[in-house]
Amino acid sequence: MKSVIVFYSLEGSTRALAKKLAAEINGDILELNPVKEVNSKGFSKFVWGGMQAVMKKKPRLREYNFKVNQYENVIIGTPVWAGTYAPPIRTFLENEQIVGKKVSFFCCHEGGIGKTMENLENDLGLNNTIVGKIDLVGVAKDYEGAERKLVQWYRGL
Repeated sequence: MKSVIVFYSLEGSTRALAKKLAAEINGDILELNPVKEVNSKGFSKFVWGGMQAVMKKKPRLREYNFKVNQYENVIIGTPVWAGTYAPPIRTFLENEQIVGKKVSFFCCHEGGIGKTMENLENDLGLNNTIVGKIDLVGVAKDYEGAERKLVQWYRGL
């Protein structure tokens, strides 16, 4: 059963967790990179990033090599932006036809999760089987704890 972890990470927490999980499950990894990235410094990241999320923007992504038909399991990793998943994930979901897969997701954040899981389920659940989801809060404060929680979660699926 081949797995891929598709993720976006602005500040590195989601990236680190995705890489750890990929190594743990011997899965492939696809990092989504916008052509024009949100500035990760200062307050502007919250303003511009949050605005993109709320307005359901779909930033253009740098080219990547991905063939969904090679995978049975698709794991989506995202930070929470303004109570939902990050805009590069939205672009990916629009660009790729993910159908008939076992799908799971994890999200990283330091505050409220909002409707992140609900939105991912709505956007992926109709044509796929949702097998799991996990909310990792406070990753910046306790990365090792989040890592353990993520690996244990996936082993239990």
